[in-house]
Amino acid sequence: MKRFLVLLVMVVFTMVSFGKDIRNNEERGKFVEKFFKLPEKQKQEVATERGWVKTGFVYAKSYEDLIPSELLNKMPEDVREQVLNAAMEKEMEIPFNEFKHTERWIPSPKDMPFALNYHVENSKEKFSDGDGVNSCDFSSARKGDVLLVHDGFVAWGWHCHAGIFYGGTGVYATIESNANQNYFGDPHPGVHFEPISHWNNDYDFCRIMRVNTWPLSTSYRAKAAEYARAQLGKPYNFNWLWKWATDKFYCSQLVWAGYYRTSKWYARINIDANPYDTWVAPDELYASWRTYTISSSW
Repeated sequence: MKRFLVLLVMVVFTMVSFGKDIRNNEERGKFVEKFFKLPEKQKQEVATERGWVKTGFVYAKSYEDLIPSELLNKMPEDVREQVLNAAMEKEMEIPFNEFKHTERWIPSPKDMPFALNYHVENSKEKFSDGDGVNSCDFSSARKGDVLLVHDGFVAWGWHCHAGIFYGGTGVYATIESNANQNYFGDPHPGVHFEPISHWNNDYDFCRIMRVNTWPLSTSYRAKAAEYARAQLGKPYNFNWLWKWATDKFYCSQLVWAGYYRTSKWYARINIDANPYDTWVAPDELYASWRTYTISSSW
């Protein structure tokens, strides 16, 4: 009995201390690491208290399961082959069982400003030395391609950030929405241009993905990029739980919206692997049956 009381006091003390640490250390973002180290029950309690939402791929057993069967049956043979090959390539790169069981949380709007600035680097990748640069080849990139990067695990998964390729090789080659100061020194977070060097020199890993626009034409890739360009100057959306906003954008929301909002109502190009959620994280752009990798590198 005495041992039980001591244990109970320790648990209560830990929870109180954790809450205090969150309030004292929010500006440094340390609560993200603390959160992931909590016991599961305590983690759920803290998440509920702070408005975090757990996300993932609960009902799928493979990348192929994410392809709507009613669409797969309607696809021309060449399109179906491409879609199935993309699912197989993803399985070879990041096995779905491993990808599915990565713990993912969408922080509440009040915590997102701090969560964005802290990556949980609790493990080294087998191909990475953590040097913050990569050799991804952009020579094959085309207007509308999706850019995804990794440089340590974040609350919402393996890919920490997303952008869209606009074209060329200069300072206006890509578009992103970022909560931090951009390449041009503008201290206001939001939608802006970034050069290719940003994607090669600021992250351990980068991938370029192309979007399958079937049954619409490939011209919708360029339309997606133009949509992103039309949002330049709009503020950053710290409410990741609401992807439907059009007055502000977070990174993967901007890329998703470029395709979703420019496509036809009867044939939406939805690159969110969990299309019925009200949020869209970078990992969901990767898992989407519509995306396939063109180039990637550590």
